[in-house]
Amino acid sequence: MNRPIYYSLLLLILPTFSLLFRPGLHTTHDFHFFRQFEFDRCIADGIFPCRWSANAGMGYGEPVYNYYGQFPYWLGQVFRFVNFSVIDSVKSVFIVSLLLSAVFMYLLARRFWGNLGGLISAAFYVYAPYRAVDVWVRGALPESLAFVFYPVILWVLDLYLETPRPKYLWALALAGSALILTHNLSALMFVPFALVWYFWRAGSLRRLTSAPGLLLAFIASLLLAAFYLFPVIFESRLVTLSETTKVYYEYGLHFASLSQLFLSRFWCYGGSVWGPNDTMSFSVGHLHWLAPLLTLTWLFLRRQFRSPITVYCLLFTFLGFFAIFLTHGKSDFLWRLLPPMLYIQFPWRFLTMSTLWLSLASGVVSKILPNKIIPYLLLLLLFTNSGFFRPDIWRSITDSQQFSGQLWDEQRSSSLSDYWPKYASRLPAEFAPSLPDVVSGNVAIFGFQKLSQSAEATLAVDSESAEIRFPIAYFPGWQGKVSGKTLAVYPSGELGLVTLKLPAGIHDIRLSFADTPVRRMGNLISLAALILLPVSYSIKIKNHASA
Repeated sequence: MNRPIYYSLLLLILPTFSLLFRPGLHTTHDFHFFRQFEFDRCIADGIFPCRWSANAGMGYGEPVYNYYGQFPYWLGQVFRFVNFSVIDSVKSVFIVSLLLSAVFMYLLARRFWGNLGGLISAAFYVYAPYRAVDVWVRGALPESLAFVFYPVILWVLDLYLETPRPKYLWALALAGSALILTHNLSALMFVPFALVWYFWRAGSLRRLTSAPGLLLAFIASLLLAAFYLFPVIFESRLVTLSETTKVYYEYGLHFASLSQLFLSRFWCYGGSVWGPNDTMSFSVGHLHWLAPLLTLTWLFLRRQFRSPITVYCLLFTFLGFFAIFLTHGKSDFLWRLLPPMLYIQFPWRFLTMSTLWLSLASGVVSKILPNKIIPYLLLLLLFTNSGFFRPDIWRSITDSQQFSGQLWDEQRSSSLSDYWPKYASRLPAEFAPSLPDVVSGNVAIFGFQKLSQSAEATLAVDSESAEIRFPIAYFPGWQGKVSGKTLAVYPSGELGLVTLKLPAGIHDIRLSFADTPVRRMGNLISLAALILLPVSYSIKIKNHASA
């Protein structure tokens, strides 16, 4: 381990997250503090994997974690287990995303440029303007954490191509599943670029026969994530997820201009709007595109066409600029040609890929610049980009303040149309009431309590029968038990709320959110994969040792 390099790297990237050490939080577009809070309640109630967010959907609940990657919140729970607040746990995950992405980019890039080049690539990777947008403007926790897994996968893949060993395949399976469980859209964007990387590296190293093993690793990553992927594939039709590609979210309204990408240093904390008047930055980073282009020009002028560093830099730069092309309106034909890209929503999300490849390419400058010049290049990078890594508004508040009052209402009414069950004919306009609604019959309600994945009520029916509607959005999996006996529940009303019929008498009712056959199958496949992977690895190791 080269400790001076890692210490230097830590000092270099410290300004990107140092302001997160203050008490409180920064304002962002996304609501991951709320989702971590809800996830924490789910874990505290002994539920795993989490599927339901009880306070989302204006208090009616939504199946948020059935469709949204859970890995960032798993990591957040690690900090919760050591008694961090919810706010500090989320901030810690942001810090981890910056730290680990730098470390793994260094490990990847040094295979091509050496230690100094690896340090340069790592610094460029963290200081890209889009990284600041993710952390300090959008607050996009999953997308920020996904930056860790891109270089991990490429690094381990390169190690396997150089020296095929089972441990690298298992590492690829784990890293691949972690990326899927972190942000499925990031995985969708990354896979085509990773395939280009593989065919290039495998061809140059004459390792194309490695394909079957890598295919198994890819399948293993899907199996590990099956508990998440099965509902996404087979149950997405049950919610309004398709609405996330329409109106405001239609990709064609969010292409970036060449000026925004290459020239502008505009910085603001607004959002992406229709047309060119966006109030957030889509900058690639001046040094990020200039460094590899100028280096390639110098290499071509020196006629080093077949030099390995020229070939490496050319490929990485090409991939980076192709990613930039996908953010521009001229790529519209590709977006129309590939329907799954519609779910990416914002073409500028491909700045994740341009950041990856151009940062990797930028390490090449260590091969042409004198060592004494490198510190000045890094200082220039810090001088031009470190100012982006700061908050707009800082709120010096605690968990109890963040998750109460007006702030609480803002959070539980956020992203309302993303995962609202289709059993409703409209979205809610008001917050959920605190008690069930009596649709018919004479009913006295003595108590009602909602937990993270369940609800309990005690009531008396003073009529032949009664119909009770609970302030919970119906979704497959909700089931009811009355005095220990299972009773059918069904959706009713404009909001499609959980409803049941009761006979006369005093009843203790328990509603619980259980897994459907699709979710159970996904759970079982993931569990089997989690058990079989280490077993198969142990067998491989024993066979290798006895050979």
